Amino acid sequence: MEKAITTKILALENIRRKPFRTAALITLTSLSAAVLFGSLIITSSLKGGIKGFKNRLGADLMIVPKGYEGQMENILLNGEPNYFYMDKSAEEIVRTVQGVKEASGQFYLTSLSESCCDFPIQIIGFEPDTDFLIQNWARTKVRPQKGSEYIFAGSNISTPNKEVKFFGQQHKITSRLSKSSTGMDNAIYTDLNTLQNIFEDAKSKGFGFISDGDTNTKISSIFVKLQPDAKPDSTALRIKTALPDVQVITGSSFISNLAERISAFVIFPQALSLFILLVTIFTLGVVFSLIANERFKEYSILRVLGADSDTLKKLLLFEAGSIGFFGAIIGIFISALIVLPFNLLISEKIGLPFSLSNPLVITGFALISFAIIVLAALISALYSAIKISKKEVIFK
Repeated sequence: MEKAITTKILALENIRRKPFRTAALITLTSLSAAVLFGSLIITSSLKGGIKGFKNRLGADLMIVPKGYEGQMENILLNGEPNYFYMDKSAEEIVRTVQGVKEASGQFYLTSLSESCCDFPIQIIGFEPDTDFLIQNWARTKVRPQKGSEYIFAGSNISTPNKEVKFFGQQHKITSRLSKSSTGMDNAIYTDLNTLQNIFEDAKSKGFGFISDGDTNTKISSIFVKLQPDAKPDSTALRIKTALPDVQVITGSSFISNLAERISAFVIFPQALSLFILLVTIFTLGVVFSLIANERFKEYSILRVLGADSDTLKKLLLFEAGSIGFFGAIIGIFISALIVLPFNLLISEKIGLPFSLSNPLVITGFALISFAIIVLAALISALYSAIKISKKEVIFK
């Protein structure tokens, strides 16, 4: 039994007859789909990252030694191990400043190597009694017990058997911290007594540090929560007056600067997506115009055989839609293979908070990208489709 010749069969046959041209067009649409899909994921993940970072920061003011605000940013955003110190008495002075509700100090210890990770690790000491940041993000609630160790692991830290080895000695993890998609995920947090014990034990075994371990007289940073009616700028000025050798960073300005950097960064992938999409539409438009002229005699035969103008339009639009369909699927698949498995590496290279969107959102982006690419292919062929449908039948 002979198979009926339909518009779909004719369109697919036309695509098959020119394999190199078809491959080139699908490659172009694939590139457009890949960049568009990747751009949507990266933009959304960066926005999610800054939202998570804002929630995690939890402090109105951050105080560091003067000239070390850049290093502080690298610790918070990138997890880049660093160290700097000021006198511990600054913490008590800050508590006496008008407008300050709570103040909690942290101590940064940087190891040259560590068995728990493939990279030098930032060990951060905190005081459980005054802390209002770290313990709030523990995945399990911790009941304070006098004399016990407090060790919290960032979400990227490997903790087999809920333990971490420091310089040959095993320590029980108190809790893991929820993911923040910032440098905080690459740090170990301990109470100051435990940190001092770890440092002294390691030093006695000959392990090296690139920072001091004197937690009794030094502190690295102070996080401040303000009274409800206190203004950050005014309180920051009072702290600067009381402590001239420190730098006070307001949480709102830090987040604002971070948001500006993210906005400046996402312009590039968005602009690249738009540019490639426009190039795709233009190129496909030119190619389908050439196809229409090249097959004019073929279309004339179809008209004689009874095909109406709508059938000819559908024929060319189906070709364009098929190219857009296959190109979109291939491009989205390739982009997913690059972005999803390597999102941590992308986050590290970007140097900005990066929280990968959830699967439902990513699926939505895939559908949006697919629809845009297929629609772009159809638009590129629309003019040529209308043009061939209006031409008169001519044989030479």
